[in-house]
Amino acid sequence: MAEAAQPRLAQAGEASAIARLIDAAYQPYRDQGIALPDVSGGVHEAIADGQVWVVEKTSLQGVLMLSTAPPIAHLTNVAVAQSARGQGLGGALIQWALQLSTSAGCSEISLATHVEMPGNIALYAHLGWRETERDDRRVMMVRALP
Repeated sequence: MAEAAQPRLAQAGEASAIARLIDAAYQPYRDQGIALPDVSGGVHEAIADGQVWVVEKTSLQGVLMLSTAPPIAHLTNVAVAQSARGQGLGGALIQWALQLSTSAGCSEISLATHVEMPGNIALYAHLGWRETERDDRRVMMVRALP
């Protein structure tokens, strides 16, 4: 990762800061008029379940929320602080998710993104995900793991 620390499991006391980072990361989409669901809901529970990883230097920079229940992992959220954007952290967190999922014995990793986020859809397609389903709000994608 570009001068970032290795991801580590989040701690319960970090839940509020993690939720704020996630909400701030998605705010530009809301500012564009995209009606997003609650993007930071369930953080406390996900931390308790060992499904949240964070990267920090002097402050929280990135968050990965991932469920690894073989045979399919589910990438729930990747969020990067505004101050850390453009440094490759989001891509590094996605790679971390792939490694964790493979290590957990998963054969696939799935995700859902918003239909009005074509940049995200294109990014995941570029990284090997394929679209499996689409409705008026969500695009579901999956990628095979080695």
